[in-house]
Amino acid sequence: MNGVRQAWLVALREIRERSRSRSFRAGLIVMLVVVIAMIVVPANLDADRGARDVGMTSPVPSALASAVVAQGEAVGLTVHVHRYGDVAVGEQAVRADTVDVLLVDTQRLEWPGRVDEQLRAVVTGAVQLVAVQERAAAAGIDPGDLRAMLVPVPVEDVELGLVAGRGPGDELAAIVMTALLLMAIVIYGNLVLTGVVEEKSSRVVEVLLARIPARVLLAGKVIGIGLLGLAQFVLTAAAALVATLVVDSADIPAVSAGVLTWAVVWFVLGYALYAMAYGALGSLASRTEDAQSVAGPIGYVLIACFWGSFLTVSGDPDGLWSRLLSLFPVTAPFAMPGRIALGSVSWWEPLLAVALTVVAIAWLVALAGRVYTNAVLHSGSTLRLRDAWHSEQLQPPVASATTAGEPSTEKPHEFSGGRRSSGE
Repeated sequence: MNGVRQAWLVALREIRERSRSRSFRAGLIVMLVVVIAMIVVPANLDADRGARDVGMTSPVPSALASAVVAQGEAVGLTVHVHRYGDVAVGEQAVRADTVDVLLVDTQRLEWPGRVDEQLRAVVTGAVQLVAVQERAAAAGIDPGDLRAMLVPVPVEDVELGLVAGRGPGDELAAIVMTALLLMAIVIYGNLVLTGVVEEKSSRVVEVLLARIPARVLLAGKVIGIGLLGLAQFVLTAAAALVATLVVDSADIPAVSAGVLTWAVVWFVLGYALYAMAYGALGSLASRTEDAQSVAGPIGYVLIACFWGSFLTVSGDPDGLWSRLLSLFPVTAPFAMPGRIALGSVSWWEPLLAVALTVVAIAWLVALAGRVYTNAVLHSGSTLRLRDAWHSEQLQPPVASATTAGEPSTEKPHEFSGGRRSSGE
């Protein structure tokens, strides 16, 4: 059986075992609930804030109520008008939070607390409009001429972003994608880390190494968890899209299909790069409690690369440092997607960054494979990276020649600090 076939079998095993675990299913459910709630709850709050209740006390012009409603519709605000024959009754409605504001004799606005500037502009605008119409009628001005004079002049709103031709929505999309990439790499890289340590502490790895080379085992584990993570994120994105369509939520930054495709590409490359490092360092620990301590340096590197890329790209996406960070393999998964979303890259830059990152991944596979091979059979105290690098590789347990599919009962060699046990 060749290495590709073996790695794929390991990947399928990882997908099967982890998708059946209660922790994975619970985490998926929690992620779906949180994402849907983040879309549905603000949309409902916005819907509540989009309606206002205005109280009016007599005497008021008959056309004022319809003018207030029309002014509110012009700014996307639903206004409900309530009439009160007595000021005291209207003020009681304000105190009871039945209405948001009380208009007294078209001369005074009474609020329950802080003034709502948007609602104030709507009501006062309606009052001024009705007053102008009444004065025009008294002066004998034709109502048609008056309406022509009062036709509003359309004014376009343009939100300028940091990059010419790109608005704040594009910048928000870049920030969100970069943050999601960081979260995905950390979550699924740690799954590789804990998976390596769990198999090592339970000695399951000895059985697996009887049939599969160590490098292939590590590669299969990284591939399997990566595919599972990608499927989880696709499912979460689909749930978010459905929730957005159902609640008709606005303010969702528009992202083109090309930008999303590049985001997936950089998720795969970034995960492969860092997951190999997580797996290699995870082989240094013999207990789950020690897993996070040995992988601590990767966390520091990830945070530094993320913030360095974010601050540099958001400040000057066309600058020299932004270009260098988007090409350097360690920072490219965080810097390049943002520059692509902002349209600040030449056609050849993403291709060059991908090529450099693939070379770095191939180089890291060789390095991580050596560390993993030398350290994965070590038991006892946490092995230092230097010792794992210079230690002589242990031979994995040899499968029994007489019993197909059964590993040998021969006890594997153990070593510490690069020396073989005294029994040899």
